[in-house]
Amino acid sequence: MGCAACSKEAVEGVSLPGSGACGRCKQAWYCSRECQTSDWPTHSKACVRPNYVVHAQLGAEAIAWRLRAVISDPPVERTLSCPSNATFTQLHEALQVAFGWASTHTYDFNILDPEFGPDSNGDNAMLDMMQRAMGKINPDSPREYALRILDKKNGDFFVDSTHDNQRAHPRTLEKPSRSTKLYQIFEDPKYGDGIMVYTYDFGDRWEHLLTVTRRADPTTKFQCVDGIGHGVAENVVQTGWAELKEAYRTKEPNKEQREKMQWYERQASNGSPQGLKNGREHVFDKDEVDAKLSVRTIN
Repeated sequence: MGCAACSKEAVEGVSLPGSGACGRCKQAWYCSRECQTSDWPTHSKACVRPNYVVHAQLGAEAIAWRLRAVISDPPVERTLSCPSNATFTQLHEALQVAFGWASTHTYDFNILDPEFGPDSNGDNAMLDMMQRAMGKINPDSPREYALRILDKKNGDFFVDSTHDNQRAHPRTLEKPSRSTKLYQIFEDPKYGDGIMVYTYDFGDRWEHLLTVTRRADPTTKFQCVDGIGHGVAENVVQTGWAELKEAYRTKEPNKEQREKMQWYERQASNGSPQGLKNGREHVFDKDEVDAKLSVRTIN
């Protein structure tokens, strides 16, 4: 490997002062800061940040203490290659496509406060929840999120907006999802190692654990790399998804189970007339998702 400016060869095991790869594209290497500065007018024309490969798992075991139910049998996971200059609103839209959600609820992205846990509120948990519901947040109460990235137009979804007070905190930094880009958070040392959760529907609280697993060649579109598990039904609540799958697996469903299946096939906003019989809860079509993502170009 040689310096992109002067062609000086790197010596294995020897670190030159000021040497290193370009902080943006991670591709070009320079033997000194002077060389990087002198080459920037040329290199900047081709310098593009690589994509982030993001693994998203709905109802993950790793955050089970936050959930009403872990999503399993099968798990529901998606892996996307994401342009680094995409906004979090665009990531939200890509995740909606990938998971088969119907975009009928609001959302946010959160970096969890590492000091917050299942017992953080102690005996004051119920009082704190009631005060939050009334918009009275004690600044000294435990902070659940170190960072929230949200769409300020969330208020358009009235039902979801009633839960927003329970997510806000005076000591939680908030950023707008429409203008905050992925690289601004994923490459920020304050948040890079934090646990990120994408929450869709503040009522049912569908929480997706997001993990950047690697980098990939830059693109101007989201791409679906992998996935497992059929998309979950909207408004079924976390425990209701397992009940719906069980209804389809039962040889002789009772009246309540038949009603659940009828609702999913005829009324659910993201349901399917085919239902979930014959193992369809395992069906995931990567090519179909990729085709839908391909029409969304990131400027």
